Amino acid sequence: MSDLPPPVRRFLTTDDTIVGLLLGLALTGWSLHAYLTGAHLLTTAVGETFWVAAYLTMVVAYCGFSMPVFLHRSPFWSTFTLIVFCGHISLLFDSFAVVLLLSTGVTFLPLPGTKERFNAFAVKTAAAFCALTVGGGFYLGELWGLPYYISNGLDVPLAGFPLLLVLTPYCMMVAYLVAKHYPVQMQETVFDKQQLLAAVEFSTALILLIVTQSPFLCIGALLLYTALRRKTDHLVQKTAHELMGGAQHALGLVILAVIILESGNAPLVQPYLSGVGLFIGAAISSPFAGAMAPAANNLHDFYVGLSLLMCGAPLFVFSSLVAIVVFTGTIDYEDMPGWMKPLTALVGGKKQGFVQEALTYTLFILPLTAGLGILLFVANQLDLFATAATWLGVSMGTPPASH
Repeated sequence: MSDLPPPVRRFLTTDDTIVGLLLGLALTGWSLHAYLTGAHLLTTAVGETFWVAAYLTMVVAYCGFSMPVFLHRSPFWSTFTLIVFCGHISLLFDSFAVVLLLSTGVTFLPLPGTKERFNAFAVKTAAAFCALTVGGGFYLGELWGLPYYISNGLDVPLAGFPLLLVLTPYCMMVAYLVAKHYPVQMQETVFDKQQLLAAVEFSTALILLIVTQSPFLCIGALLLYTALRRKTDHLVQKTAHELMGGAQHALGLVILAVIILESGNAPLVQPYLSGVGLFIGAAISSPFAGAMAPAANNLHDFYVGLSLLMCGAPLFVFSSLVAIVVFTGTIDYEDMPGWMKPLTALVGGKKQGFVQEALTYTLFILPLTAGLGILLFVANQLDLFATAATWLGVSMGTPPASH
């Protein structure tokens, strides 16, 4: 190797060649042959979930899409649109990426007459709540929902749309209340050619997954694409950064579910993940609960299960694992709104002069979750979601063996 000319030596030792070109060709060829012949490379819903989640993590990391800020001159409308956007962009990829983009990519500016620190916290918390809930309206939207869609044979685009009958109006109501009481001023995000390319790349990657439902084929195509653009090293570095930022915890819980299922120990866990038990499981760890939850018997039970997962996922900072990465600081006790001060005083907030964001997060989330829970309960009692699904042509299927 040392006798080769420097350009050739460099070409043969780059990530573009080893990871992008060679591995990309091997994965693409192997999975494309399986796709065309009907062979199954994955046999379990949880196994498919892991590789789909890995692919989406790679796509989000590589594309580098920035969180847009709309109507930045108006604190009310920019706050409102940001929260609504965060909720609905999460339909396309996990809320982990959405909240991290919001936390690291949006600059909050001083706004006279407001408690800036708490207002910024309130906006991020409301956006996280909406991302974690509205995102469940599409089968690729949330890691807690993806395996549940797959295990019920409903990993199709329209299956979760009936939930939006409740989720979208509720998201807009939450956005309105937060924008009215806790507005923030944000720096405008410039949507340039780089962001346009990122949007095109992300859309193409998502469409390829929806059409083929083959995560291995999609990963191979992504590796080939980055190799041709000589950006595989960028993909590797950004994916590693995304994993170190917290994605490894969620993926690790899915791997744990794979081990439990493959070892035949699922019957020890699954009986507890029904009814209120599914809600409690999601509050403890929504990715694990979604991966381990048993399949439903009918559309009504399917939407009840999704509703329970959805209400548990945002409850604590550790429920979804994204909040535990983002909400790690403290908030001054004096910056707390009046309704929250008595509660935080009980845990020493007044004496210490500050309160941990992790605790404040749950106090802020509880009434939002309660409101959503009531609406979802009523909708399920009226069989609204199952009826709408039937109207859309959605029906219960058998868990498909993935490509």
